[in-house]
Amino acid sequence: MSPKPLTGDDARAIFATTDTSLLEVVDNLLTKGVVLTGDVVLGIGGVDLIYARLSVLLCTVDRLLAAQDDVPARPRGGRRA
Repeated sequence: MSPKPLTGDDARAIFATTDTSLLEVVDNLLTKGVVLTGDVVLGIGGVDLIYARLSVLLCTVDRLLAAQDDVPARPRGGRRA
């Protein structure tokens, strides 16, 4: 079972404590998991030449292994009908 996403109130509660360190914030983010997305456009003279959409998933390894256990295994080597 995956944890519920943080709400704005949850995030404020984490940052409201004066004892919160950067390490605790990073640990909390990695425990919950974070997806960063962005777009990159390279162009010359107002002409777009390259467009790339980037997505990065940051989480701890045990989260990935738990998610992998939830996905049913696919048969290998067989043809699809």
